[in-house]
Amino acid sequence: MRRSSPLAPITHRGVPLLSVTEAPKLIRRADAAERLAVSVNTVIRWGATGRLDERKVGPAAVRVTEASVRRLVRTGARKQGKAAA
Repeated sequence: MRRSSPLAPITHRGVPLLSVTEAPKLIRRADAAERLAVSVNTVIRWGATGRLDERKVGPAAVRVTEASVRRLVRTGARKQGKAAA
């Protein structure tokens, strides 16, 4: 991996990798649950199954990507949940 300047994207074999400016916005599980109108336990379950994208930000802290929450809001999270049951 190579970086020509502090603000240049990191590349690997000429392919740009995720840069600091492109990092996903992360929100707390409780905030995700509120936006999706579900319980925090449901958000935890959806994170474990991959339905929501999560990132570990500390020894015990996990955050959900805002993009994955928006995706579920757009597609109808509760509708999908009932169909899967």
